[in-house]
Amino acid sequence: MDRPTTCQIVRYRGTQGLHAVRAAIVTADVDTLDPEGVRVGAVPPLDSAFHVHLWVFTPGALGGFHECNVPPGTAPGTAPGTWHWPA
Repeated sequence: MDRPTTCQIVRYRGTQGLHAVRAAIVTADVDTLDPEGVRVGAVPPLDSAFHVHLWVFTPGALGGFHECNVPPGTAPGTAPGTWHWPA
């Protein structure tokens, strides 16, 4: 599996309701994570090189939400709360 990097588009399976799959963009990976932000508690750490912070796009007025330390899943039956590459 390729390691995700900041600015890449991935798919995220939600944890609420119908577990909808949504488009998301990687906002931080292990190479771009701010270590000082992690140290002071302003930014959550990442558990592995394959975990990422995401901005998940949604329809409607809010437009999206943050998800932090998201692990990879396997498409198409990926578990809720995980990311995977688009087909």
